[in-house]
Amino acid sequence: MITNNNGTYNVIVLPDCQVPFHSKPAIAAVEKYMAEYRWDEYVNLGDFLDFDQISKFNEDSFRNIEGRRLRGDFYTANEIILRHQAILQQNNPKCKMTFLEGNHEYRVERFIDKFPALEGMLEVESNLMFKERGIKYVRCYSKGELYKIGKAYFHHGLYTVQNHAKKMVDNFGVNIFYGHVHDVQSYTKVAFGKNKTLVGHSLGCLCTYEQSYIGKNPKNWQHAFAVFHFQPNGFFNYYVVKIFDGKFIGPDGKTYDSYDNLSKGTKPLVSI
Repeated sequence: MITNNNGTYNVIVLPDCQVPFHSKPAIAAVEKYMAEYRWDEYVNLGDFLDFDQISKFNEDSFRNIEGRRLRGDFYTANEIILRHQAILQQNNPKCKMTFLEGNHEYRVERFIDKFPALEGMLEVESNLMFKERGIKYVRCYSKGELYKIGKAYFHHGLYTVQNHAKKMVDNFGVNIFYGHVHDVQSYTKVAFGKNKTLVGHSLGCLCTYEQSYIGKNPKNWQHAFAVFHFQPNGFFNYYVVKIFDGKFIGPDGKTYDSYDNLSKGTKPLVSI
């Protein structure tokens, strides 16, 4: 167990779940790992919900969203938040939770701009009870906000070009970690002087690979999450953990999956 006796600040970072299209096996495996350690903060990089029902891309494709209701998606998202909060607080009752606004959450703001009579009914913060749960909400898209821990900055992500990690570092000029593109890509920018290396890193996704807008096309998506350990001076080490078929080997060398023992056919550790 991480005890913080060495003064580190320990953070677990989850990218792009896109509820209700979240990968249940991948998230269940992450939850098993999350329960093993003491965390000081949990950061969700945004696109926690998909909101495809109000996406401009479905305005002329109603069959894609037939029978889908935002209320059900909020219900599922709340279940996941409550479960994650309970897991985190088992080992640290004071663990912080921070959610970033992704471009999918921003769909709500654009929809309310179009239909202002719905203001007060669809907002992410109220429907996920962020204030009541003590969760910080960082408005990456509405207000251009970044979230900073030590010498690392977090954003949902902006670019989808081939070398997006380089573009994030070049444009923001800081160590920056993000989701958005669903792949795992890194770029290092070297500057003159000591300890001035900057890194940009996309941290994958936790949504299913079978999205309607991708179809059968090739994709470089990767299930993953990240672990950060910050020193008191702000410097940090981080580990990007890739997940394959709901299973991964953590930074501790242990194997985690969504089942206690697949060979015995046991049930998943958690239900989603």
